[in-house]
Amino acid sequence: MLTLLLCLSLETHAKNPTNETELDEAEITRRLYAMENRVVKPRYDPVVMGYLKTYLVRGREGTEQMLGRRFIYFPLFEDVLFQNDLPEELKALSIVESALHNRAISRVGAMGLWQFMAPTARNFGLQVDANIDERRDTRRSTEAAAAYLKNLYKEFSDWELAIAAYNSGSGRVIRAIKRSRGTNYWAIRGDLPRETANYVPAFIAASYLLEHFEKHGLTPKYPAEELLLTTSIKVHQDLSFEQVATLTGVTMETIEFLNPAYNRKTIPASTKGYYLTLPSKVMEKVRVYLETNRPDGTIKPELYSSIKAPKVRELDASASMLVEESHEVSKGETLQELAGIYGCTVDKIREWNKLDTAAIAPGQLLKIFRPKGRELKFRIERMEAVSLIPMLTLAIQQTTKILENAASKDVAGQEAFQYYVTTRPESIFEIADRFPGATLQDILKINDLPSNRIIRAGTRLKIRKL
Repeated sequence: MLTLLLCLSLETHAKNPTNETELDEAEITRRLYAMENRVVKPRYDPVVMGYLKTYLVRGREGTEQMLGRRFIYFPLFEDVLFQNDLPEELKALSIVESALHNRAISRVGAMGLWQFMAPTARNFGLQVDANIDERRDTRRSTEAAAAYLKNLYKEFSDWELAIAAYNSGSGRVIRAIKRSRGTNYWAIRGDLPRETANYVPAFIAASYLLEHFEKHGLTPKYPAEELLLTTSIKVHQDLSFEQVATLTGVTMETIEFLNPAYNRKTIPASTKGYYLTLPSKVMEKVRVYLETNRPDGTIKPELYSSIKAPKVRELDASASMLVEESHEVSKGETLQELAGIYGCTVDKIREWNKLDTAAIAPGQLLKIFRPKGRELKFRIERMEAVSLIPMLTLAIQQTTKILENAASKDVAGQEAFQYYVTTRPESIFEIADRFPGATLQDILKINDLPSNRIIRAGTRLKIRKL
């Protein structure tokens, strides 16, 4: 699996050779030790530096392409990891495993973004046969990887040992622990197979890359918009990729990229249904076609966004009409205000968050469910009271006038903007697409965002009204 990553990077280097430049190892070391990571404790190691040289020097073009592909996959990865109460930092594992190539295959037959061997994949509920290989299905394989990682952490109670076991199997890690009598990865490293001995350093390098690539002059190569803005629909009847291409005008190349699990370029008939993923702009044509040609006249096609909504628990029958929000409490906010903003009741917010009282604190994260399709009603942000220093009456009047003018400008500014709160991790491209006429550069500038950022769920963004 690590061999796959190196081969991909070296292939890029062979096609586009660059002159190797010296990395500032002292500065990189300082950044490594300053990083906060819940999976590994970043540290300097010659193997870490070896991988960083591949990412940052020898394979720069391949690295920039990989950094661009993360906009396709990371929102979903973050969503699945969050729903499984796993550290978000584990998404870097997919970089080590597959360099974010959904059709990646290793020399021993491991496949997909998370590089599952067929027996392990089947153990975690993935379908692997002549028609369908869910190791290449983005959501299904990510859910399986999350379940596997959760089991490994439960077994070892240590993330470095758990991800080492993800690479080599828990048996090898257990035997290394017994031989070395060590209790952590670095103590047993010498008794692990070579690839596994390099695995945690590779993970550290991938984590460093995600956090600091801009400091090394790397610019992500963004994928086409149709790969970033997608929707999935559940299909129950036979449907070939050729039919989809004819119906939608989407190229076979794009259809195959978005649906790599179907070995025969056909979705087979099934009572449980399989997902078809396409650019969002064409999905309505497919939905109407499937509705018109239902095999049994009863099953209606189900539309899903590229990020599945979190499961809703402890709600009434109207739960299917609600979407989940994650709200960070600001200074001075009350449950009564939040209930008005989100269209619910104070009692419901207390119930959802198991609050004994109505008291909430700044920085506290609250789970809130709002009616689907309802636009959030935001109040104007509070302004701290201004205390005037005693002055001559004229000076006070002048100061008051200045403040009144500033306030009127602020109100005018508020009226020129609208607000959007993300309900799941989203790329900035998806958000810009929600507001026709709003430019990507404008959204980035107003909200002081870097162009490469994945926007977390619950983030409030300011969008200029047109």
